[in-house]
Amino acid sequence: MKSFQQFYNELNEAVKYTDDKNIALLAMHGLSLRDQMHLFHWQTEVGDMHTALGNFYDKFLEQLDGLMEVVMGKYGRFSVKTLGSPAPLQDLQEADVEGLMERYVQIFEGYKDTTFANDPEIVNIIDEILASIQKLKYLLTMS
Repeated sequence: MKSFQQFYNELNEAVKYTDDKNIALLAMHGLSLRDQMHLFHWQTEVGDMHTALGNFYDKFLEQLDGLMEVVMGKYGRFSVKTLGSPAPLQDLQEADVEGLMERYVQIFEGYKDTTFANDPEIVNIIDEILASIQKLKYLLTMS
């Protein structure tokens, strides 16, 4: 099984092109982040962290859905047939949560700066997602 770092490196290289595979990668990145945060939400024993993670993945799922609908409206539907397995999930007790979230910040920044650099409507939605991630990073410092 690939490590998260291997998964990140392979996909980070792929975000340079707006094509079916890259749009599928965007969806996979988003779903991977959602699933990871949901798992952390279930595993935490800290009430404030549980709440912050729950609020994040609820809002993030709505943001991701909106992002993908705009992307597909502009570029068409995509297929995941050419993709490998998604990033492996990590247990909260063993994860570098701050580092993990920072990698996702870099991933979404990469989409803004390369794949969708000429699509301000898509970049705006990605900025909203990035704001949600940054807010969660802050809230988790309070736990």
